[in-house]
Amino acid sequence: MKKIISLLLAFSFLASGLAQELTLVKNRKSDFTIIIPEHPSVEEVHGAKVLQHYLLKISGAQLPVKTDKGLPGQNEILIGSVIRPETALVPYDQMGRDGIYIRNNGRQLILTGGPKKGVVYAVYTFLEEYLNCKKYTSSFEVVPKQKTISIPAIDELQVPDFTFREVFYNDAYDSKFMDWHKLHSHGERGNSPSEWGYWVHTFHNFLNPAEYGESHPEYFSFYEGKRHAGLVPSWDGKSVQPESQLCLSNPEVLDIVCQNLQKAIDERPEALYWSVSQNDNVNYCQCEHCAALDAKYAAFAPEDKMYATHGSQYPALGMGSLLTFINKVAERFPDKIISTLAYQYTRVPPKNLVPRDNVNIMLCSIESTRNEPIESGDPDFSEDLKGWAQLTDNILVWDYNIQFANLLAPFPNLRTLQPNISFLRNNNVSAVFAQGNIQSGGESAELRAYLLAKLLWNPDLDVDREMKDFLNAYYGKAAPFVNDYINLLHDNNKGFTGRKMSIFGSPIQEGDSFLSPELIANYNALFDKAEKAVRKNPEQLTRVKSARLPVYFAMLEIMKEKSAGNWETFQEQGKRKARLPDEVSQLLYEFYYLCMDAQVSRIAEWHTTPSEYLENYPLIEKE
Repeated sequence: MKKIISLLLAFSFLASGLAQELTLVKNRKSDFTIIIPEHPSVEEVHGAKVLQHYLLKISGAQLPVKTDKGLPGQNEILIGSVIRPETALVPYDQMGRDGIYIRNNGRQLILTGGPKKGVVYAVYTFLEEYLNCKKYTSSFEVVPKQKTISIPAIDELQVPDFTFREVFYNDAYDSKFMDWHKLHSHGERGNSPSEWGYWVHTFHNFLNPAEYGESHPEYFSFYEGKRHAGLVPSWDGKSVQPESQLCLSNPEVLDIVCQNLQKAIDERPEALYWSVSQNDNVNYCQCEHCAALDAKYAAFAPEDKMYATHGSQYPALGMGSLLTFINKVAERFPDKIISTLAYQYTRVPPKNLVPRDNVNIMLCSIESTRNEPIESGDPDFSEDLKGWAQLTDNILVWDYNIQFANLLAPFPNLRTLQPNISFLRNNNVSAVFAQGNIQSGGESAELRAYLLAKLLWNPDLDVDREMKDFLNAYYGKAAPFVNDYINLLHDNNKGFTGRKMSIFGSPIQEGDSFLSPELIANYNALFDKAEKAVRKNPEQLTRVKSARLPVYFAMLEIMKEKSAGNWETFQEQGKRKARLPDEVSQLLYEFYYLCMDAQVSRIAEWHTTPSEYLENYPLIEKE
């Protein structure tokens, strides 16, 4: 975050001799009025009412909200673009779309911001940074009570480093949480319209093999000696998806894609960003013309770099045919931003080919290890990001922060969050999509969502202090033990040379590192102490037990892997299942109950409810 104090304003501020404390409420009474413009925007009304609400909660004083009548009054809190001599100096030209400005000049408090939601963001920032209010989750906030509210001299302009900040956690899409932490959404979550028309993996939206596959196979990828214009089962097992990509050198493909993009834009003309991006597979076109474009603009031979994810390897093909195609699309839609994926085989930046000004590059770090920060842990991705940063400043990074195959597995990556986000900021990234767990619940979900939200607004914050503050508020007397668990887990997240902590990994892989039997015993001992510390506080005890779920899940998965082969089996409704030892069944039942109590919706991304996990643990085979 760019934290700026305007030199002109600071000089006038000091020269006027008005830099002094301002008392808004004294002994639960206030003679201040909250002023909004005569014709206020929705955001200005929203900001004023939020401020009124929290000042009442803090002090018991009800400040009136009035529209500006043109004449300055005494003791005013100015919200938004109220006309006053003092507001004429507000540096709106420096704020961007959602920067904020807070000023106490000794007579007035000014809270305003950029044209999007800057006013609302300014109010929430004032409440947090100057009145010590905190919103840790959608349902848990801390509002300190005080009879008198006095604030120091303030002259602060905050401008975020990232123009788009999304935290993909279920709880983070609560509209109040989003506004408090200044977050965006590419979809319809929250209470702000999305600027995105289409998001990602959209080739099939514009040219679907179900419609064109039989009549025009030449529109689709050529490889293995033929065109591939069919459909294959999707990851969810319930639908189908294209088996390949488009033939990007075919001029008819360009025309059809642009025609269908125009139809989509006509339905949502207000949307600014439109993704024209590869389907979610690595079956790119290798026809003569596409291959020639890829070779022409390749920074190096594809076989010189091999990337891997989802259990398969693929060459770093580059962006030749794709970016050539996307630039042509962007040329036809100069008033829109055309976004495309630099993902898997297209991740490497091209040579001698530059994105148009209205092209957004969505760069994905799906292959990166989570044992350590990306910059040091994934030199290939770091090199690719730095290469893109030399070509454009219109970069959105899609970063990954959880273990998708096992949403409840211990995943000690909290120490990488700040260095990763700082690394993105330092390399021309303008937007971040921080993918977390869109399902309800999950390992460290509340803490990780909170820290990511904070860091996307200010990558330079004191993250250790923020985490300590969260733990103390959320877990009360159990906080020291939960903190010790987190530190012990992370201290032992070293793995072995060459091992990556993958977002597709499992607890079984870490049985000889941070999930060794000795460490699991230590984790349980810490949680025993944590539960005992808050046994008289039901709400905090529930939170501690929820935080313990990952340890139980790791134990169940490791026992299933190591011991299930020796358990007795029986048949039930066409299934052969294991007869669980008592200690295993008791742990499984407790795990299931705590999942339900914590409202955990899935054990794996999109798959396996707690009930299904209980029913099928361990399913030996189906007959």
